Amino acid sequence: MDEALIITGAGTRVGLHCALRLHQQGYKVLAHYHTEREELEQLRQRQIPCLQGDLSTREGIEQLAEALVDRCTSVRALIHNASAFETTPTDATAATDLFGRFYHIHMLAPYRLNQALSKALNNCTAEHSDIVHITDIFADNPNPVFDIYCASKAGLANLNLSFAKQLAPKVKVNAIAPGPIRFKAWHSEAVQNSIIEQTLLKTEGGEEAIYLAVQCLLDNPYMTGGTIKVDGGRSIANL
Repeated sequence: MDEALIITGAGTRVGLHCALRLHQQGYKVLAHYHTEREELEQLRQRQIPCLQGDLSTREGIEQLAEALVDRCTSVRALIHNASAFETTPTDATAATDLFGRFYHIHMLAPYRLNQALSKALNNCTAEHSDIVHITDIFADNPNPVFDIYCASKAGLANLNLSFAKQLAPKVKVNAIAPGPIRFKAWHSEAVQNSIIEQTLLKTEGGEEAIYLAVQCLLDNPYMTGGTIKVDGGRSIANL
C-alpha cells in the first residue's frame, strides 16, 4: 500500500471519526482496531482496510508492526490514537498490572511502530510525512486518581520530542493533547457537569475537534515537536 495513512484505535469514537473524515479527504486510510465491533462496518463499507491487533502485549505490538511493514511501502502519516483510560486500582497487584497495560498501549506501541515504519515514512513522496501522538492535557498536570494513565501519557509526550529530533527533516512529529472530548458511558451526569464547569468553553469538544487538529498538523509544513491542546481551555481554567 503506497502513501498509507495509518491510524490506531480506529474501531470506535475519536479514532473511527478521524478515519472516516481522513478517508473523505482522499487519504489512503489503513485502520487498526483492537476489538471486533459493529462500528467497523462503516470502515469496511468504504473499502478501508482494517487490521486487528492487541497493543496491550509485546507480542501483539510486534505482530502489528510486522503486518504494517509488510503491507505499507510508503506512509504519509501514522496517527497513534489507541488508548485506554481508567482510574488506578487501590489494590497493588491490580495497579501493577494496569501499569504494564498502559505502558504497552501508550508508550511501547508508538515507540515500536515509529521505529518499524521509519523507512516507509521516509519513502513518502510528499515533502513531509507525519507522526501524530494523541497524549492528554493531564500529562503535564496529573490527576492522582488517574496517576498511571497520566504517567504513561507523559511518557508518550516525551517520546514525541525524541522522535521529532530523530526523524527530522523528512518526518514531522507532533502531539495532540485532548481535554473533555467525549465522555465515557460510565461518567455520571454530576461528573460531566463538574468537568464542563471547569472548561472555559463550557462544552465537550466532540470527535470533530480532534480531526481538525490532525488535519492542521498534516497541512502545516513547519511544525514538529509541538503539541496542540484541544481542551476547550480546561488546562488553564484554574491558573
